[in-house]
Amino acid sequence: MFALPYAGGSASIYRDWISELKPEIEVCPIEYPGHASRFCDPYYSSIEAAAEEISETILRKNPSDYVIYGHSMGALIALETAFVLEKITDILPKAVIVAASRPPHMRNKGINLRELSKEELLQTIVSRGQFEPEILECEELMEMIADILYADVQMFTRYTRSYEERKIHVPLLALFGEEDEETPQEDMQEWQKYTEQDFSLQVFRGNHFFAFNNHTEFVSYLRKYLKEGEKKK
Repeated sequence: MFALPYAGGSASIYRDWISELKPEIEVCPIEYPGHASRFCDPYYSSIEAAAEEISETILRKNPSDYVIYGHSMGALIALETAFVLEKITDILPKAVIVAASRPPHMRNKGINLRELSKEELLQTIVSRGQFEPEILECEELMEMIADILYADVQMFTRYTRSYEERKIHVPLLALFGEEDEETPQEDMQEWQKYTEQDFSLQVFRGNHFFAFNNHTEFVSYLRKYLKEGEKKK
């Protein structure tokens, strides 16, 4: 499972999944440039640019059986990566899993993050419960995070994609937290329009970061979903 982080997140957010899902599922977290271990690399300029590089990363692994998971901003990158893969290879994911994100054609519903200053953006993200208390107490670290968040937001708020243009040809699973005001069920159902294959929708207890704050329940569901997909092959 190639796992794509949310805005401001790094590959390390998936460290618990690596141990909890093995040996049945190998979790391969993707690190975005400008983040954590790739801090010195220039940020992605667009979702499309991210998808191009991540597609190459996936194919270098030469996987025969894989899925792509994306959380929040990562969901948009996951979708676009699937589009790129369908253009360049026959080795397609068994499923694309999108979590905590409205579909592209509804991306601008609600707060327009692009209009916020770095400080306002950081306050908005903090209010969603993304950071541990000890991180919030480190001013220097929070300033660094604000820069990363700002760069990510500039990227994904420019993203435009319509289900009328194109659909993927692999199953799509959409996940959301019942307390996440950004992703009501009726909006998440709209992801169905982006695939020609099976679509599933699942709700979990928790907020925007349900997959990490309540990850034991989530990982259990994910393992079951992937095993059922294996049986259908």
